[in-house]
Amino acid sequence: MKRPVNINLLKIKLPLTALLSITHRLSGMFVFFIVLPLTAISLYYLAQSLESYEQFTALIESNLSLKFLFLSCLIIFKYHIFTGVRHMLMDFHLISESLNASHRSSQITLMLFLIDSIVTVLVVL
Repeated sequence: MKRPVNINLLKIKLPLTALLSITHRLSGMFVFFIVLPLTAISLYYLAQSLESYEQFTALIESNLSLKFLFLSCLIIFKYHIFTGVRHMLMDFHLISESLNASHRSSQITLMLFLIDSIVTVLVVL
């Protein structure tokens, strides 16, 4: 049997557990390189240039692109937390590492994240 020479990674169908694991790592990089610096910059501007918290929230509420940016960062951070809790539960053997249990926990994690994201968007908007 010949091994494939050029593997197209976009054509490989990964299981849900692998997709959640990969996207958990990607969201972790996004949180570290984008969300944390953005939060630090926001807190700096809140402390330095604005007179009050109400003025800061009015600025964010009046600017749709800023609101979308902060909402996106919040949702990605929450995704990272949800999948991180799932990984920790599996590491502590509170969730079985069988294929069926892993797939089921992936589905539950994704469902909880989607429900939480919808609630977050409805509350913010």
